[in-house]
Amino acid sequence: MNKAFARIAAGAVMTLGASVFMARAEEATTPVSAGVAVGTLPCDVAFSPDGRRVYVVNAVTQNVSVIDVASGLVVGTIALKESPRKIAVSADGAQAWVTLSTRNSVAVIDLATGTLLAPIAVGHFPTSVAFGPGVAYVTNSGAHSVSIVDIASRQAVASIAVGDEPRALAFSPNGTRACVANFRVGTVSIIDVEAGAICHTITVPGGFPSAIAFAGGTAFVAHGGGRVSVIDVGAGAVECEITVGSGPCGLAVSPDERTLLVTNQNDDTVSVVDVATRTVRDTVAVGLRPVAVAISPDGTAAYVADCGDSTVSVIDLEWLAI
Repeated sequence: MNKAFARIAAGAVMTLGASVFMARAEEATTPVSAGVAVGTLPCDVAFSPDGRRVYVVNAVTQNVSVIDVASGLVVGTIALKESPRKIAVSADGAQAWVTLSTRNSVAVIDLATGTLLAPIAVGHFPTSVAFGPGVAYVTNSGAHSVSIVDIASRQAVASIAVGDEPRALAFSPNGTRACVANFRVGTVSIIDVEAGAICHTITVPGGFPSAIAFAGGTAFVAHGGGRVSVIDVGAGAVECEITVGSGPCGLAVSPDERTLLVTNQNDDTVSVVDVATRTVRDTVAVGLRPVAVAISPDGTAAYVADCGDSTVSVIDLEWLAI
């Protein structure tokens, strides 16, 4: 039994303020606080660069919940048009971009005022969005392409054909590469950002890739069969696979690139992976059907979108490090 579950199994329930903990005499808490209630069917989550706010996209209520990290309370709600899927916050913290799948556009939120700016037209059925050096990429699942959006003008300036049904993407830390998960065909397209062209296409064992996160020049890809593929992006090759929980669909790497978190939607857990050894060192129970996760800029906490019970679970990563 890993240490997270060992501590939970030994404990009794106690309440401290707004959070619920499992406790025993020599250990006061487990790593997970009670869920923060948000909108219906939360599907993505992102931090502000200063770590003071968390933004949660809610698919059914078609809005974004704003959580104040210090108080743990929802302090605002931003209404969207329809079909929000994924969110990305700009490096300066001024804007949040949210894909609106059935509108073939990206909503732009002014985070200082909570108001919507003019939307950005992209390809058919956009799913994910990520910021890179001077540009943002948007996966268009219905068009099997990636739109390249100029951040300054907020205009799509080009597109790149990728595999069928691209659902997720991420930029490498140095911004020179972007990886795109093509769900239907079970491949990952690696894009040379400067050239704006694909340099490698990799078949993922197990198929159905649904999430990507980077640690240095390594990409981690969640896919079918309860596994995460480890890809050497420079070589364009799969190094190994990590067995995690059932239905992995959300990934996040800690700022120090030592820890990878994987949400397992079918067994309501988060796998805690040691990046250096490529092994699972903890498994943490969270809310129902966790689909996305974000780690705070200081690396001390992770927020998990639990779409099955419309909550966000908060994981104390410092506790897990003990």
